[in-house]
Parts: sequence; C-alpha cells; structure tokens
Amino acid sequence: KRRGAAGRLSVEQRLRRRAVDALAGRGMHEIVGWSFTDPGLAARARLDDADPRARFVALQNPMSEQQSVMRTTLLGSLLDAARLNVAHGRGDLQLFEQGTVYLRPAEAPDATNGASPRRGGMDHRLPHEHRALGAVLAGRLHPPSWGTPEPPRAGYFAAKGLLEAVFETLRVELGVEPATEPFLHPGRSARVLAGSEGEPLGWIGELHPLVAREHDLEDGAAAFEVDLDRLVRHADAVPTYRDLTSFPALRQDLAVAVPDDVPAAAVLAVVRRAGGDLLADARVFDVYRGEQVGEGRKSLALTLAFRAADRTLSDDDVVPLRDRIVAALQSDLGGELRA
Repeated sequence: KRRGAAGRLSVEQRLRRRAVDALAGRGMHEIVGWSFTDPGLAARARLDDADPRARFVALQNPMSEQQSVMRTTLLGSLLDAARLNVAHGRGDLQLFEQGTVYLRPAEAPDATNGASPRRGGMDHRLPHEHRALGAVLAGRLHPPSWGTPEPPRAGYFAAKGLLEAVFETLRVELGVEPATEPFLHPGRSARVLAGSEGEPLGWIGELHPLVAREHDLEDGAAAFEVDLDRLVRHADAVPTYRDLTSFPALRQDLAVAVPDDVPAAAVLAVVRRAGGDLLADARVFDVYRGEQVGEGRKSLALTLAFRAADRTLSDDDVVPLRDRIVAALQSDLGGELRA
C-alpha cells in the first residue's frame, strides 16, 4: 500500500455530481427511492406490454409484492414521493433523483408473467443497468409574495429550463424533437437529444392527466428523465475558452412563417447551420398565430447576432448570410419570410 495515496473521484463521478449540483443549486430537493417497485407500475404509467420498461426483472425473494421487481424507470419512485408529499399537504414540489434502472434482456423470459423464480427456471443473462437522472415538478414554482400573488406553475417549459441547466453545466448541446410517451400529455412532450448528432437520451413533458390523477396530482405535473451515463459521455470534462473579441456584433431580426407543427428547435437548427461561422447567436423571442400568417401556420420572430473575430461586420457582409438562411428555411421547412 502506497503511503500518502488518496482516493479520487473518476471523471464520470465528477460529471455526475455537476449534474446533481445543477438541480440542487436551483432549489430542487433530491430524493433516494427504492430500486425495487411493483409490477403495477406498468399499468399506472400506461405502458404497453411491448414497451421494454414494462418487462421487469423479478426478484427471487422479494420483501413484498410492492417491491418484487427491479425498476425500469425513475418515474415510479418520483411519483410515489410526490403523492406522499401531497398527502402531507406539500403540493408545491420540485423533486429529482439519480439512480440505477434495470432493463431485462430482450429475449429473456418475462419473470413477471409466469416464468419460474427458481434457479432452474430463471434466465441468467444479466439485465442492462444504467444510471438515470429524473425530476418531477408540481404546483407553484415558488411561494407567493406581494409582488407575485399568483406565481407561475409547473409545466413543460419549467422542466425544460431545469434540464437545460444540467446540459449547460456539462457543456452538452440540448435538443428536443416531437415524441409521444404513454404517460405524458400527447401535445406537451418531447424526446431529449444530446450532442451535435442528436443522440436520444430520454424524455420530457407534462404528465398525462390520467397518470397525474392516479398519483393525486390533480393540477398536473411535469417531469423528465435522461440516461445520465450516456449524457456524461457527451460532456466536455475539460473547459475550453474562446478569446473575447473587441469587435461588436451586428444584430438583425428575422420573422419567418412555418407550418404549425414545425418546432422552434428545428428552425434554430436550420438557421445555425446556414449562418455559418459568422453567426454568433440565434434566438426565438416571439411567436404569432393569426390571420396574417394563415391557418395551420405560425410566425417565429428571431434575433440573429453576427460577429467576426478580425473586423467589424457591415450590412453588406451579412446580406448573403441572411439570404442563405432564408433559402434554407424555405427549402428545409417550408418557411416563408415575413415583411
């Protein structure tokens, strides 16, 4: 044994702590749930039998029926904790958990549907385990005060803001795309993507009303869950910096009409790709729906910032970039420039 040797956290452990600290630092409360759950979770979460999360790893000697299988998602323990808090009069909730979930091998027999729990009848292939990070929000986001007697309430964008804080802390690009989960509101949910390649890592959205009521969350709730192990593999463990430039940015606004089912994230992705290296920033600051854009369409107002490291840009420098952005929006998304 070496004298003076000290244990250190691995890079992955440090990154996981950063993710947890990002949520705790924004006022969320961490819970520690059981790794065991009951098979009824699948029905409560409206999971189809073909969903991998509905195929549990059964315990050979469970403590009770309510803890007879290994969890496949953090959603169950988060909602159980939320229901317990509501029962004790704590309806304003911001809870999160990190922990391991267990997915049964695809070809293994379903031990919860008739397979013998005895050694001779069990499939001995190990389940897939990964560490996940999840959260649930319900009620008011902060206590009322004289200035805000009606504080904002939990919803999709509040949950997305917290998830963005995690991704920004780890220096990972966050993306979302339309998706449906049986336990989420069909019009207020999305798949979570990471990195420039857009690897799917999880889900985010408001709970389906039936699931919310099942757990005594009568006013609804929002939640998210991501694969934390895969997320930290995208993380930039060593910070990189860019020199600040003394040349100011040239800012322009752009209004584009697109079909109503085109997400703002898709518009920004096209804008950033077409804008090239001189496009320093692009943000959506307003959404309009009405007669002027037509039925089934919406208008997104964007602010664009162009900057060069070696000179101050002029309008003539930006015109071809702006034209290229407009052309890309039209060809890729059916967008139309508004006057």
